[in-house]
Amino acid sequence: MSTRIVGMFVATVCIAHAAFAGGDRVDVRGMGMARTSAAAARGLDAVGVNPANLAMKDNTLTLSLAPIGVHAGSDFLSYGLYNEYFTGVETGNGRVGKYLDEPDKQKILDAFRGGVGEVTADAAYRLVGLTVQLESVGGFAFTITDNLSGIARIPNDYVRFILYGNTPGSVYDFGRTSAKVSWLREYALSFGGTIPHPAFMQWLSLGAAIKLVEGYGYYEVERFNTSLTTSDNGILVGRVGYLARLAGLDPTRDGSGFSWSPFGQRAFGHGTGFDIGVAGGIGGFMTVGMSMTDIGQVNWEEGIEETYADTTLVVDDPREVQDGTIIENALRGKKRAGTPFSRSLPTTFRAGAAVQVEKLVDWIPGELVVAADYTNGLADAPGTTLYARFSLGMEWKLLQFLPLRTGVSFGGTDRTNVAFGFGLHFGVFDLDLATENLDLLWGGDSVTHGSVAIGTRFRF
Repeated sequence: MSTRIVGMFVATVCIAHAAFAGGDRVDVRGMGMARTSAAAARGLDAVGVNPANLAMKDNTLTLSLAPIGVHAGSDFLSYGLYNEYFTGVETGNGRVGKYLDEPDKQKILDAFRGGVGEVTADAAYRLVGLTVQLESVGGFAFTITDNLSGIARIPNDYVRFILYGNTPGSVYDFGRTSAKVSWLREYALSFGGTIPHPAFMQWLSLGAAIKLVEGYGYYEVERFNTSLTTSDNGILVGRVGYLARLAGLDPTRDGSGFSWSPFGQRAFGHGTGFDIGVAGGIGGFMTVGMSMTDIGQVNWEEGIEETYADTTLVVDDPREVQDGTIIENALRGKKRAGTPFSRSLPTTFRAGAAVQVEKLVDWIPGELVVAADYTNGLADAPGTTLYARFSLGMEWKLLQFLPLRTGVSFGGTDRTNVAFGFGLHFGVFDLDLATENLDLLWGGDSVTHGSVAIGTRFRF
């Protein structure tokens, strides 16, 4: 059977809409510390992470200038796997396809965690970021942030089909295929202030944020009950059943009318979100923090279109099977106007601790912060993950104008990451850069993800 059928499955229902490809990516300092921020974040970096940290001493006024962070990758397709099996072999007549033996095929299939691979893409851009700290009250922040996030889950049966074809007796089940992509803008007002504390703590703070959320685009594959079975006598039975939903404009489609503007963009969904958090100091050298962010949902009300299919195909002509047109037509499905629906924001739980090491060890030069976090998504939504994530991070200010950051994380969609970042701080002006995928420099064939973040701000 033609392998373009697999392309129809994947490209049409998983990848085509991933141009809307968010979260805590604008915390550039945190990204340099492997996103270890629940207790370590300060000022604007605490927004969207732990609002209780706004109560900690910071500059009276800070203003950020369009920080941006991006991240993309997959948990099954490494750079080495791609080069070894998908780019061909160099010969005297140019590159030719690589012949795969059985161990090669099994190696590719085993790369899918639990038989299903994930492709993720996130980007965040903060249009406005402002904090004000009042010594006797606490810290306030106002931010406007765009989050673009996408995740696609792809069963390895797609690859198994490409490798083995529809041989007699074969069964391919694509039922675990799914995709979710969103583009949201949040207008957030955050506050953190101190509250009475128990005797064993030096201070305790409570924080909260309220967010008005506008939704510009959302795409999902809600169900994909699709399989291909070939009997021993070569008759193909295809069960095609799926429902995909699009709300808003589709920038991947010609003539969609899509355009972007920082303000005045038309919204197709509206919602409300909340962040809550708590933080405290212990012994004058340790800070602990815990938060839950993006509690709420978006109601998608306009521009809703559904693509669906529910059919069974029986193909007994090998020529029709080889051509693949009849199956491709079934996969295209039909379109209809959709009804309003609601989807959860990327609700995320964080807990962590940060230690100011130079307050414990006299011989440490400069200022050294070492932190640890546990993070876990509580909603199956773009911008978070249900895989638990542990991270360790540090920031060393041997020179006050040149903070150096690094960290390592385990779990999540990236499995294992090494982060690095630094800042150039000159009086009232800061420039910060970071990546949580430093292994891009040395990881070679094992690289599966990439990220970068940059931000500037004024401090007064």
